[in-house]
Amino acid sequence: MASFLQWLKESIKQQGSHVCVGLDPDVSKMPKLEGTLPEQLLEFSSAIVDATASPNHACIYKANFAFWLACGAEKELTQLVSFIQSERCLPVILDAKFGDIGNTAVKYAKAAFERFTASGLTVNPYLGPGTLQPYLDYGPTKAIFVLSHTSNLDAAIFQEKCYCSTTSEPLFVKVAREAVALRTENTASVGLVMGATFPQQIGEFENWIEDWNPSAIPLLLPGIGKQEGDLEATVALASRYPFVVNSSRGIIHASSEADFAKVAGQKAKELCDDINKALR
Repeated sequence: MASFLQWLKESIKQQGSHVCVGLDPDVSKMPKLEGTLPEQLLEFSSAIVDATASPNHACIYKANFAFWLACGAEKELTQLVSFIQSERCLPVILDAKFGDIGNTAVKYAKAAFERFTASGLTVNPYLGPGTLQPYLDYGPTKAIFVLSHTSNLDAAIFQEKCYCSTTSEPLFVKVAREAVALRTENTASVGLVMGATFPQQIGEFENWIEDWNPSAIPLLLPGIGKQEGDLEATVALASRYPFVVNSSRGIIHASSEADFAKVAGQKAKELCDDINKALR
């Protein structure tokens, strides 16, 4: 079985796309559908996948756990992940931002990778490098995306500060350094979450870290669309990495009418084309 990193690179190449579609279904913005609320979330999201996967507009999906958990749709989320990975043959990241220590981290890892069968997972490293180990133990077919520099506007308050008196290295670089150092050929892949609202910070890694190997570090880049991240600057600095640009609301809720899936496909294509144009 291919590693997550190999799968992602092949998916990007095969689809001709760096688009990650965020599956964060907001009930208040969905068209009226039949069935229970969990069933509606599954129907809605499956239609989005159908409209964005087969036309080669998306190479990966990111399901935001909170939107499904709040609606009691854990079973439907599992079905959706299986559909995307087994039938569409595209990877799925579970966006849960789990972060804890010891047996709790072990259980979070088990939930993400066994119960929900996700290929990737966003994780919060605030408790230290040891909190990442249970996820890494699942091996190369899985991946973690460590929060390094997030896309929210007040992220810099903590993440760009320098907390060591002997160096001016910002915290987000320290986090990336420590996280990537944990990766071996037998662990899960280690990627980073880097907000497109702070594109210049992507270029900081190679200024601070020797032997930095961008080709082995997948980047998940949120913040394009509603958060108004800078796509061209982000792509220019991320182009040496296996990167994916996430868009959620700007794609899946571009229409709240019966044509929602068709419009979502159009928006995904537009983003795909814009990214590819920026790469030329």
